[in-house]
Amino acid sequence: MKTQRQCLALHLGTWQGLFSNYRPTAHGWELAGQKRSLITFEALDLGGIRQTNAYYPLEGSPTPESHQSWVYQDFSPGLRFFPDGSFSNGRLQLAPFGDFAVEQGFLWGDRKARLVQQWDAQGRLVGVTVILERRGQALDLAADFPSLTKAQLGLALQGRWRGIAQSFSATDSLLSETNVDLSEPDWTSPWDPLPGGLWIGGPDPLPIPTLHRDRRFSVSLGWFPEGPEGRHLLHLVRDYDERGAWQRVTLIRLERDPG
Repeated sequence: MKTQRQCLALHLGTWQGLFSNYRPTAHGWELAGQKRSLITFEALDLGGIRQTNAYYPLEGSPTPESHQSWVYQDFSPGLRFFPDGSFSNGRLQLAPFGDFAVEQGFLWGDRKARLVQQWDAQGRLVGVTVILERRGQALDLAADFPSLTKAQLGLALQGRWRGIAQSFSATDSLLSETNVDLSEPDWTSPWDPLPGGLWIGGPDPLPIPTLHRDRRFSVSLGWFPEGPEGRHLLHLVRDYDERGAWQRVTLIRLERDPG
C-alpha cells in the first residue's frame, strides 16, 4: 500500500487554478469572489515535499497578491490521502460554540477538483470555496470541468454502478477496501451542484452539541470527472459519530454498468 507521502507525491508539479467563493442563498449559490492561483508541489532531497501557493487577481496583474510556502514532513491528524491522490481533511471534532470546516478533493490525471466547506457556530453552512486546477497548462473550465445542473445530476446517477470503496479510520492510516454494487445511488443534494461538476451532501444545519445529544452526521463531495455523460463517478464521505467525533473517511470509485 502507498504511504501518505507517496500519495501526496501524485500531486507533484505546477497547477494553474481558479478559486471561487460562494455563499448559499434561498435561490442557490451566490458568487462572493474569485482569484487565480499557481500552486507548486516540489520533491525535496530529504524526502519532504514543498507546497508553494501564489494567488493573483482574476484580471490583470501578473504580480501575486499573496504568497505562502510550507514543507510536508508530517501530516495533520484529520488528513488522509488515498492511493489515487484524492484526499480529505477536516476538524476532528464538532465542538460547541465553534466553527467547523472540511476540505475534500479529487485527483484525475492532470486535473484536480477540490472544495472547502465552512459552517458557523450554529451549524449553518456559510460558505464554500470551489478550487479547480490543471497541471502543466492553463485551465480551460469548459473543457476540463463540464458543468452540471440539478436535473442532470439526478439523471446521471440513474442505473447500476460498480466499483470499490476505500476507507481510513480516524485512529490509523490503514486502508480497508470493499467491492461496491449500487443501483441508482441516492446521492442527490438539497443544494444545487457547484461549478466543475461537483456537488455536496450533508445535513443543514449540522447537529451542534448545544442542541443535540446524538451528533452523528456525514458530509460528502461527489464528482463526475468526465462530465455527467461519462462512465466514472467519484464520491468522498467523511463520517462523524454520535459524539461529533471524526470516525472515518471513505472514497467510492464507481464505473457505470453499460448493461
